Amino acid sequence: MTTGESDVRTEPIAPGVLRVTAANPSAMTLRGTNSYIIGTTDVIVIDPGPLDEDHLAGIVDRPGGAVRYVVVTHHHEDHASGARRLAELTGAPLLGPRPTGDFAPDAVLNEGDEVAVPGARLSVLATPGHSSDHLCYVLDDLETGPLLFSGDTVLGGSSTVIAAPGGDMTEYLATLRRLIARRPAIATIAPGHGQLLTDAPAALEGYLAHRLSRESQVLAALSAHEPSDPASLARSIYPDIGEGLARASTLQVWAHLRKLATEGRARSDEPDDVGGVWRVG
Repeated sequence: MTTGESDVRTEPIAPGVLRVTAANPSAMTLRGTNSYIIGTTDVIVIDPGPLDEDHLAGIVDRPGGAVRYVVVTHHHEDHASGARRLAELTGAPLLGPRPTGDFAPDAVLNEGDEVAVPGARLSVLATPGHSSDHLCYVLDDLETGPLLFSGDTVLGGSSTVIAAPGGDMTEYLATLRRLIARRPAIATIAPGHGQLLTDAPAALEGYLAHRLSRESQVLAALSAHEPSDPASLARSIYPDIGEGLARASTLQVWAHLRKLATEGRARSDEPDDVGGVWRVG
């Protein structure tokens, strides 16, 4: 690990893979956004992170090959806002999901595409849920088995937030089940925030079980307190949550309710309004 005045943290996590952690820790980003550098001669950078010149300099100035591609998992600011600047600094094309918000790649990646440099090849998986445009990347050619760069689909040490309306709980659960069923099976997960997950099957199964358990809690709370709204339900389900996460918990409960509505288990006259009143369907 190297640290300097900018507190840029760089460490190897697999052969030919470096993790550079941005100094943007928070309740949502854990210890900071993880950027990944894949390759030895030419390299691919996944998720340059925030628009932080020290962090980007840590990516550019590390020992090793030149940046050949800049790749993004999804458009959220803590992953993508530094991407265009890194592309300018290196002359590398910016690749990623379709243009969304302020994010606009030079070329759009889709399911089944590949991004390759000498000695490393990433496969693209469409993984909507956390956001509608989310992509994950798989490095298959490791002796230890496939390595998944999960963005915010799976985090290391915390559950991820699926915040409606941009996040979709139905899509997210389908994404988790798809990752669990992938063959060859994912061995390790390199998340967008948090530590490396060395038992990917257990982590993915745990994520799915947690989310289904939370769904049951939402439905039980709605049954006990109907009619109710997402904010009130969130307070009953997350009684000890900090003020900084209150909004996120409300949006996540709303995402659960919207999924339950598609299944006829909950209903609202205003399902597209976070302030709408809900009842058991």
